[in-house]
Amino acid sequence: MATLYKHKGLVLLVLASFGLHSIVALMPPLNGDEATFWEWSRHLALGYYAHPPMTAWLVALTTNLFGVFKYNVRLPAILLHLGTIILVYRIALDLFKTQKPAFLSALLYAALPISMVLGTAMTTDAGLVFFFTAAVYFSKLAVIDDKRNNWYLVGLTGGAMLLTKFMAVLFFPGLFLFLLINARYRKVFLTKEPYLGSLLALIIFSPFLYWNYQNSWLTFQFNFFMRHREEGFDPVKPATYLAGQLFAGSPLVFLLLIVALVVFLFRLHRKRSKAGQKRDDTILLLSYFTAFPLVYFAGTSLGVEVAPHWPAIIYGPGVVLLVTWLHKNSSFFTRAPKLQSGLYWSSFSFSLVISALLSFLVLFPKVLPDKMIYTEKVYGEAPVLSHYFGWKEAGRHIDTIIKKWENKPEGLFMTSKDYSLASMLGFYTPSHPNFYLMNVTKDVVHGKSYLLWEKGNKKPGANTIYVGDEPDSYKKRIPDFFEETKQLEPFIVRDEDGRILRIFYITIGLRYLGGEPDNLSLW
Repeated sequence: MATLYKHKGLVLLVLASFGLHSIVALMPPLNGDEATFWEWSRHLALGYYAHPPMTAWLVALTTNLFGVFKYNVRLPAILLHLGTIILVYRIALDLFKTQKPAFLSALLYAALPISMVLGTAMTTDAGLVFFFTAAVYFSKLAVIDDKRNNWYLVGLTGGAMLLTKFMAVLFFPGLFLFLLINARYRKVFLTKEPYLGSLLALIIFSPFLYWNYQNSWLTFQFNFFMRHREEGFDPVKPATYLAGQLFAGSPLVFLLLIVALVVFLFRLHRKRSKAGQKRDDTILLLSYFTAFPLVYFAGTSLGVEVAPHWPAIIYGPGVVLLVTWLHKNSSFFTRAPKLQSGLYWSSFSFSLVISALLSFLVLFPKVLPDKMIYTEKVYGEAPVLSHYFGWKEAGRHIDTIIKKWENKPEGLFMTSKDYSLASMLGFYTPSHPNFYLMNVTKDVVHGKSYLLWEKGNKKPGANTIYVGDEPDSYKKRIPDFFEETKQLEPFIVRDEDGRILRIFYITIGLRYLGGEPDNLSLW
């Protein structure tokens, strides 16, 4: 208790963050990716088509302990986010030796828009950011403080990173370059602990490699061959990358962080006083961990559209660097101490406003223009935000149809048009049936895990209930594989004024013929 009281600012921040993220997590429906990770969690494996298995394991843990509810699907993201806040505080506390700048670092990180998103929605990045930040902290202890046993913790968190998302590999070049370029630390290469730590990371990662070996290296096919096969050079994409980071980190934080990185990398490579050597080396190490992913994604953006959340790993060490640069002892601000304080609180305020606005829109989407929400007519084109609505109503309706067909002697399986819709329907239908995909073509990029799960579960002669959210999506998917198809009346979800919020189109496929192409693997 004494320790908690000593760090009461951090404790209050963690409790406030837990409450705020929980409120946001309780309100909106899951998105398609979150529902997919829940599907992974009930098909537990050592690997999946799109990503390593850590996210599925975490969701399985919370849903098996506390039940299948959307909050419990999101609970790991909330807890991982709180862990990252604590790690940011710990890194800054070791650097500054005083609590105020450590608290300011944690506070700024908690306010970032990317933190609001990844600390609430269950994504692969939630675990990646936590394990990356933990690995950064243990690297600092191992390298700068020369506490060699921490190399095993670097290996442990590095292995956990690799089991979470392929982006984890961006951690290792930053560490390697720091050790290689800074002569003072090259002696680390002559000690056994870094190699044993690396071996530990590989051992932790090896079950996933074994799964891929057994399954035609599917995750590698997806990430290195399928995912970006249609992309190419586009001068607009770097601008999109920049705009994404101006949103993810908020404009002022991201721009000031770039300035701080440039200052530290140039200044600290030129001159480091012996008196402040350890502190300067810590700042430089954090700079490497932040700069390498930023530069990598800048280069990648020349040919690939970089999503705003991909560089999220930089913001843990990045906010510590920013607070370091804005700290009262920074030589840059010796003549303008008020500017230092003003820039910090402006950065925090910008971040908080964007995060609050984003949360408000998630909680109250109907404040947006009607054309973004409502479908004008049955069989009409649905706007993107219509996907927010109607899941519970559709799930209850689907269960009533299942009850009419499930006892027929020929058997029944559920199908839909894509992985996102199949996952959402599986989650929000009260009986939680397994939905499968129909006629997955060679060029489909996402969702091929369903092709693994369906093997042996589509029995010849069985019927299917096919659910889509586009009027004619069934035409390309089920007529060629069933003796007969029968369309049911569309299920329409309306608001209290009778406006159409969502439409689900349901088709019955009678007596499955089989013969679907096996397009799981490229090889």
